Amino acid sequence: MAVTRTTRRQLRIVLLAVPLVFFVWAAGMLLTALLQAPGRPVAVISVGGANAALRTVAAADGYILQVKGNVVIAISDDAAFVARLYREGALAVATASTGGCIVAQPSDAAARKPEPSPSGETPLNPV
Repeated sequence: MAVTRTTRRQLRIVLLAVPLVFFVWAAGMLLTALLQAPGRPVAVISVGGANAALRTVAAADGYILQVKGNVVIAISDDAAFVARLYREGALAVATASTGGCIVAQPSDAAARKPEPSPSGETPLNPV
């Protein structure tokens, strides 16, 4: 089966459009998270899974609401919280109320900050 000029053109459009759509989506998620009001829950994803995300939230002085698989739902009243999460190594931060995340609000579950153990390490499996 010969590849026609039209087929090549269509393939080129698809190969250019997919990364562009992903980039626009990722930029929108980043802006949404950075511009949200303090005190709103965010979903934190880090390379290394939930343990890395827990350490990232603790280093950014946030409070953990939930752990769902590899995603940590966290909250902070500080307006610079999302920026600190990225500085501490978060791969992605999104508003927890978008994208289908179901979040226990602070009134439903006590927000907690990981307490260092006597050895100085942050516990990785909060209860």
